Amino acid sequence: MGEALEVARRHDDAFNAKDADARRAIEAEDIEVTLPGGLSLRGPDQTIPVSQAFWGAIPDVELTWERTFEAESLVAIEGYLTGTHTGPFPTPQGDIPGSGNAVRLRYATIKRVEGDRVVSDHVYFDQMEFLQQIGAMPSPGG
Repeated sequence: MGEALEVARRHDDAFNAKDADARRAIEAEDIEVTLPGGLSLRGPDQTIPVSQAFWGAIPDVELTWERTFEAESLVAIEGYLTGTHTGPFPTPQGDIPGSGNAVRLRYATIKRVEGDRVVSDHVYFDQMEFLQQIGAMPSPGG
């Protein structure tokens, strides 16, 4: 495992451990994170609350890597976010109450690493599928 891949692994291990301090220690002070829906975050003071929103809404949340690719300072990851939606998920339109639904969401991310820090993390997943899985939108045909 290369250096960048190891840093990316520690970043996601901290997410799985729900360890905000460890996550903050791996993120550059000016980390840039993009998420579906045009959400762009800068710095751990903006990124950590998003992680905490997932931890609160899906207390057993886990990122599982299926495939990885490392090229110098870039790491591409395909995987799944899994867990059970039991707590409120905050959105700009208000909280989505816990549904008790199982979540298994495919995602991809591209992390850029400098030294021992993640300096950018571009995350891709199907927002509609996520909202359907947590019961905030009807499923197709349902």
